[in-house]
Amino acid sequence: MVTHVVIFTWIAEATEAQIVALGEAMTQLGYELAELVTMRHGPDLQYRDGNGDYALVATFADQAAWSAYQAHASHKAFVRDFVTPIQASRLTIQF
Repeated sequence: MVTHVVIFTWIAEATEAQIVALGEAMTQLGYELAELVTMRHGPDLQYRDGNGDYALVATFADQAAWSAYQAHASHKAFVRDFVTPIQASRLTIQF
């Protein structure tokens, strides 16, 4: 099992509408991609200063499934259309 974690920080100009649209698109992506075992995502609850703005936690059966997800056209389109326009930074880890 491979767990993929992404923490996003948005640019100051990111709008609530953009963030909502990203969340909806991410949920839809989860339904489209057979490689995913589970996907959870959402905005930071703002309990602590210095946190990221949004997180994704996804699990895959193995590295091949994770690699297929990374290369999938729908994933690439999602990143291009929803993430890149509002992303200031991101951290990722796979374990």
